[in-house]
Parts: sequence; C-alpha cells; structure tokens
Amino acid sequence: MAGETVEGAKPAATAEAEVEELPKTIVRRLVKDNLAQVAAGGADVIINRDAMAAFAESARIFIHYLSATANDMCKDSKRQTINADDVLKALNEMEFPEFVEPLRISLQEFRSKHVAGRSETTQKKAEKRRKIDEESLPQEQNDAKADED
Repeated sequence: MAGETVEGAKPAATAEAEVEELPKTIVRRLVKDNLAQVAAGGADVIINRDAMAAFAESARIFIHYLSATANDMCKDSKRQTINADDVLKALNEMEFPEFVEPLRISLQEFRSKHVAGRSETTQKKAEKRRKIDEESLPQEQNDAKADED
C-alpha cells in the first residue's frame, strides 16, 4: 500500500512542475516572432521540440532568478511588495542593463494607457454618482417639505 498511487493520479512533484511551466503557445509565439525578425527576409522558422522545451525552461529559470533578485531589492528597501523599480534594479544587478531602457519605455507606455483607461472609468463612476445624487435630490426635497408641514 505504501508508495502506491491511484491510477491516473500524478505525484505532487509533477503537479508542481506543471504549474511552474510557462504556456507553450506563448513561448512558441515569442521565439518564432523573434527568430523571424533576425532570419533573412523574415522567413518562417521551424523549431525542434527539444529546442522549444529548452527555450521554455530557460525562460522559466530566468523569471525565477529575476523574481528572487527583485525580491531581494524589495527586502533591502524594507518593503514587502515588489514594484517595477525593483525589477529594473534587479536586471542591472544581474548584469542585463541592455533590457532596462526598453522595459522602462514599455512600462511608461503601459502606465499611460492604463491611466487613460482608469480616468475613463473614474469619469463614468462620477457620472453615475451624479445621476444617483440628482435622482435622490428631488426625493430629499419632498421629504424636507413633508417634514415642514
């Protein structure tokens, strides 16, 4: 009985490994897009299954290493939440300074789009509140008149 597994059940270590894997379709798309950019004439590139697995595993390890280094930067600042600056500092610490400026630009673009979306949402919420206030205002005026009588 000891050491036996239910048929079809996966050991815990295997389940954890699957959770940590990056989505294969996204890795494939990223690799193919980047290889097509450097390939002559943007030709479609065929990638061996083992090579794709190596790319995925390398990316996973890089993300873990970057996360751990950014976490160290966060702890050095006596904070508990990792922010974008921690990640950028971690890239410098890991000796990948060539990634910092492109990521900083992407982050600024993301923030500007996100702020624009947030301001639209805020405006919509403010308009809803204003309408609710306008609808409740006549009711309050009627209640006040009833109290005066």
